[in-house]
Amino acid sequence: MALGVLLAFAGACALLFLKPGPAMSVIVANSVGYGVRGGMVSVAGNVIGFALLLAIVGLGLSWIAVTMQTWFDWIRLGGAIYLFWLGIARLRNAARVSTYSENPTGELFRDGFLVAVANPEVLLFLAAFLPPFVDPKSPAGPQIFALAATFVAISALAGAVLAVLAGQARHFLSGDRLRLIDHLSGGLLVVAGLWLASPILEILR
Repeated sequence: MALGVLLAFAGACALLFLKPGPAMSVIVANSVGYGVRGGMVSVAGNVIGFALLLAIVGLGLSWIAVTMQTWFDWIRLGGAIYLFWLGIARLRNAARVSTYSENPTGELFRDGFLVAVANPEVLLFLAAFLPPFVDPKSPAGPQIFALAATFVAISALAGAVLAVLAGQARHFLSGDRLRLIDHLSGGLLVVAGLWLASPILEILR
């Protein structure tokens, strides 16, 4: 694969991750609520989710996006309800009790993973986004692997930068202002849920 094509793909991925969305909201919410480490755990879950979707596309299973399209709205709605419920719970319990367990690593990872796989548009996007960068004159396998690795690397880097920036903001808040952390992170989770559900809400209008 030509270096220029790979760089163009990396640039397109970077622009994609600069666009606000449910994944960004979840990473910021958990970074603000649980510090940089919490955000990084969510990033890891998000990246694993993307890797799973890329594996489906790379193995030539993008037909799943067509055969299961009737289920996509239900998958999206389930993910949206979960994030919305989590956000409301964090808002209601602001500065009182954590909505997660004492060691929330699993829950934070789950949030990141869920927001990746619960958005069916990601699968459809990847199925349409990868082929234009594949040279039909060369073996497709190595090219798809290189593109997938680049996509995962960019998503991990973008998520890590976001987690560090949002997590650092936590250090500027103390005392009574800690309540603001729960309000901000809970609000972001509610926004992420509404964002995920927005296509369904548009249909119902």
